[in-house]
Amino acid sequence: MTLSAFRRTLLAACLSFAALSPAVADPRDDILVIGDSMLEWQSFRGASIPQVLAKRLNRNVENRAESGAKLYLTGNVDNERDVIPAQYSKGNWNWVIVNGGANDLLAKCGCTRCDAVLDRLISKDAKTGILPDLVDRIRRDGPRVLLLAYYEGNVRPNLFSRCEQVVLQLSERQRRLAASLRNVEFLRTRPAINPENRSHFAFDGFHLSRKGTRRVGALLAQALEQFEARRR
Repeated sequence: MTLSAFRRTLLAACLSFAALSPAVADPRDDILVIGDSMLEWQSFRGASIPQVLAKRLNRNVENRAESGAKLYLTGNVDNERDVIPAQYSKGNWNWVIVNGGANDLLAKCGCTRCDAVLDRLISKDAKTGILPDLVDRIRRDGPRVLLLAYYEGNVRPNLFSRCEQVVLQLSERQRRLAASLRNVEFLRTRPAINPENRSHFAFDGFHLSRKGTRRVGALLAQALEQFEARRR
């Protein structure tokens, strides 16, 4: 066999093998995470909720969540990631995981008499507001959206103790939003975190410990697999 004939045979074999091999997803884009400290906390230890998710599923997860981030700001923006909608950018994402709103409720109305702030975040019928606008923007770009609810707060007094009821209202509106739209899911974190178990919380009493983030990350991984299995 001549050298040129050998090369043609080798090329044909390679093309046949490629045709039989399953397609491999681009490893750079898969899951994008945006939100506040709930999703950023424990990152420096490699133990944030998104990091647990990545390890559990062996998938690429890009985490842009920022501690203290809000769904909207009333003053100047020093850091783009301080505004949760600005953390999102178009890409070949399969999923965008979103949380947020508690910092707005605490800072703008002290978690009391928050109807106006809550309505600006997401209306009672879940049809208007910053969060529905963000979800609509993501969906138009193609990815599926997972709205991640806040966990039930520590029973011990802490900075967010007075926020429990208004955050529950926020979660219910998020659930209503997800129920009304295709390719949008809602996940409660209540099964993962026991408000009476001190080991689930960090030293400040309201962020999660490594054990807490591990439990929520595991719940999120399991839910994501279930959501994807329903589409097969």
